Amino acid sequence: MQTMKKIYIATSRQVGHDCIAWAQKNMPPNCLLVDSIGESDIVISVLYEKLLSPDEIKGRKCYNFHPGSLPDYRGAGCYSWAIINEEESFGITLHVIDEGIDTGDIISHCYFPIEKEDTAYSLFQKGEKVIYKMFKEWFSILLTQPFATVQQDKSKSSLYLRKDLEKAKDLTRFIKAFYFPNKEAAYYYNKQGKKIYINF
Repeated sequence: MQTMKKIYIATSRQVGHDCIAWAQKNMPPNCLLVDSIGESDIVISVLYEKLLSPDEIKGRKCYNFHPGSLPDYRGAGCYSWAIINEEESFGITLHVIDEGIDTGDIISHCYFPIEKEDTAYSLFQKGEKVIYKMFKEWFSILLTQPFATVQQDKSKSSLYLRKDLEKAKDLTRFIKAFYFPNKEAAYYYNKQGKKIYINF
């Protein structure tokens, strides 16, 4: 008789709850959803707001759907950083969770283009759809089948922290840098493509 595998889906977002609802209807044989990490053998993180502790990882298989292309975009606020860095595409990465921040071996990537009109929010919305699609594709495989992983290239790794994003929000020095009487001030383009000046 096969041992029952106990799965916990850790999430802090609606897409994670959608994944749970889908998983409940598509559970492989000898697999069961549980209500806590402590009960589980396998943890699948879907936009979970917390990092799993070493104790939570120990003795379990743990996987994460990360909103960012690894190893280039580890950490938080990757949608915002991709736009700041003028990337042409954005990636969702399924990876093994280890004790680092998004440093585990990569299982799969899925990329989609960043359009000219995209914002961090619109990328987040697109990313949720991709995560849901990837979850459905990989759920049974993660639980029941062998699969290949690729170690991350640490030489290409970039870690973005929440405090870095908070610092990037402060545009004071840019506005000051372009303040000069009778010279063009700093500006941005709104949704209608109109140039809006920001005066100091």
